[in-house]
Amino acid sequence: MFKISEFSKISQVSVKTLRYYDQLNLLKPAHTDQITGYRYYSADQMFQLNRILAYKELGFSLDQIGRMIGEQISIEQIRGMFRIKQNEIQSILDKEQAKLARIKERLWHLENEGENLTSHDVILKEVEPQLVLSYRQRTSHRQIPELFKQLDDYLRDSGQPASSRLVLWHGCEECEDDIDIEVARPLTHDMPSRPPFTVKRLPAVPMMATLIHLCRTTGPCTASAGLALWIERNGYRMKENEPRRELYLPHEKLEDPEAYVAEVQIAVERA
Repeated sequence: MFKISEFSKISQVSVKTLRYYDQLNLLKPAHTDQITGYRYYSADQMFQLNRILAYKELGFSLDQIGRMIGEQISIEQIRGMFRIKQNEIQSILDKEQAKLARIKERLWHLENEGENLTSHDVILKEVEPQLVLSYRQRTSHRQIPELFKQLDDYLRDSGQPASSRLVLWHGCEECEDDIDIEVARPLTHDMPSRPPFTVKRLPAVPMMATLIHLCRTTGPCTASAGLALWIERNGYRMKENEPRRELYLPHEKLEDPEAYVAEVQIAVERA
């Protein structure tokens, strides 16, 4: 079980939104302490939350999402709702191009999610301290490529070689559409900080649960849900005040320019 603040951090959905979904009976906590009133969520609920967010991205109302998830309408009716939405987007393509892109994004995830989320893919490792140049902003995950572009421009002007890409997902309990994101590049030697860019040393993590996954820059991934399942089922818990890390890995055989391979990393300790 995860506390609501931990579930918020790993899902990148604000505590405020989770409480609202609870009030609407859209996503009820797996357990609520009768004495303290604290809400607790299970890792399995991450997949239901991903489905809610995906349908919301497509423009469906929370009432429609509730009926779809609650199985109050047939699968054929759900398909019909998707066809209507797609026709609306096609008819007003100038204004609805973003929604059409999200539909294509969801289809890609339906075809690829779950392929690399078996428990034997999870590896526990020790992560050493790392000197990095970072750029932190509260923004949409779709802005990650632009954040890296600005970071790399500063690196190039400073004469530093660009190495692997690293994203740190910080907890943001009250964020709505934007989330607290920090992009970073490891450094071979020290260099001056210049706002908004910061040179700092990421702390060592004695035990990091890691999972390599395939994803796209234009949409959320389900790798964290698979890793959360492993953490919960194997007697671990998330270490507090440690952001989730995502290390981009080089891959030469990807045909989709938006696709990438990364290692998601979550600091853990024995429960």
